[in-house]
Amino acid sequence: MQKKSLKLICVLLSLAMVALVLTSCDISTGEETPEPVAVTLKTDLHDAMFTFTYGELETVLPTELLSTLFEEYEEKNADTTISLNYNDLKSRYAYNDDAELFSKVLALLSAEEQAQLKGNSAEALEYYTRIANAIKTQKPATVYSENFWVHNDTIALTDAAGNKSEENTPLAKAVRLYKDMISGGISDALPSNVEVEAGTDLNDILYLKGGNTVTALTLDDIDAIYTSVTPTTENNSAEEPVVTELTRTVEIHLKNTPASIEKAISFRNPADVLAKLNRAENSFTVSEYTLVPHDCVIIATFNAATDELLSLSYDKNMTVTATVTGEGSLAPYGTQTLTFESGSNAYYQFGWESEAK
Repeated sequence: MQKKSLKLICVLLSLAMVALVLTSCDISTGEETPEPVAVTLKTDLHDAMFTFTYGELETVLPTELLSTLFEEYEEKNADTTISLNYNDLKSRYAYNDDAELFSKVLALLSAEEQAQLKGNSAEALEYYTRIANAIKTQKPATVYSENFWVHNDTIALTDAAGNKSEENTPLAKAVRLYKDMISGGISDALPSNVEVEAGTDLNDILYLKGGNTVTALTLDDIDAIYTSVTPTTENNSAEEPVVTELTRTVEIHLKNTPASIEKAISFRNPADVLAKLNRAENSFTVSEYTLVPHDCVIIATFNAATDELLSLSYDKNMTVTATVTGEGSLAPYGTQTLTFESGSNAYYQFGWESEAK
């Protein structure tokens, strides 16, 4: 009799466990996992999306990069397709060891697809301008940093007769050492992960500094503007993908004219820079300084479901020309012209209440 009762209890316990599994209950908390919340695009800029076949990408991509791109495909052949936007291509291939790889992939686009890249330039610039210029009124929490560097192989000294100094002359060696000093000195003076809370006046923090706008760019000031939307997905309880985030990237290439660049980027007063360049420990004096910016690129990211600006990045390349006069033991070298290429990046990240929810 006891054996029959024990069997009956075991059967009942087994049935109870099966019932719990089938009803997908959380035994520990009794709470169900919340379903992911879907978001939709707020503003359609007709961002370009391109379709590539495995076969055509195979002609330009190294084997390992091709495998990574198609890693979610269990079976594939030359006709298997994949869709990528401009930002996908840029982030994957523009910074590869093969400097030409990004261009090779873009060359696979048809003439019609190439036209799509710039087909929404007017509406993209309007979108960027409208949202970016509102930021100084909205005053979100902001974190910002800036850095600076000098390209070693571009440093050159030229005397009044137009002769370039040899690399091993004392003055040239002093200038190379000076390069490290100005790089370090300028970098130390730049902001690094500075945080300001919501409501802080951003007029002197964000470009264009000293004013209440971020940009005054027109289509005549830019070489190109590219937009891309990248979705983030989560699976729901039915294992179906749900778009939970939409990030829009806007990339703006400025024309190489000071008038255009100065409509989007602020530069320091040359007199202020000279004050930092002339240090007591120098073996020479810098009496003149000019800076010519070129190949400047702005990259902005947005929450495309709310049209809130998430970040701004400014990449600046600059040709610097300075007049250098040797002192003390370097006085025999007289006055020479120093030129070098430098770069700088300013990065701003914004926090919104909606992002924190």
